[in-house]
Amino acid sequence: MTKKKNGSWFMEAFDVLFVMILCFATLLTTMLMQGAVLVGGSASGMHYSFNIASFLMVVAGLIIYMVYIIPHSDKELRKMVNHIFGEKENKKEEAKL
Repeated sequence: MTKKKNGSWFMEAFDVLFVMILCFATLLTTMLMQGAVLVGGSASGMHYSFNIASFLMVVAGLIIYMVYIIPHSDKELRKMVNHIFGEKENKKEEAKL
């Protein structure tokens, strides 16, 4: 079954970014409310703190992970596709000979 492409890559990127921003806004709103709704309106609530050093360490870890995983996953994907579809092509060519 083939999938028809109805929109451009710009619309796909816009859709993804819209959902991500909406999720971020929802989480940020919850954090700013100090968790009063989550805890049932108790006076203490949940208190969040933001530490820039911890945030930067998480971002650095994510960047290092992405730099490592993208080339390796691309290489493994090419191997897998070649293994699955490449053999069929080779067998068809051998059958013709």
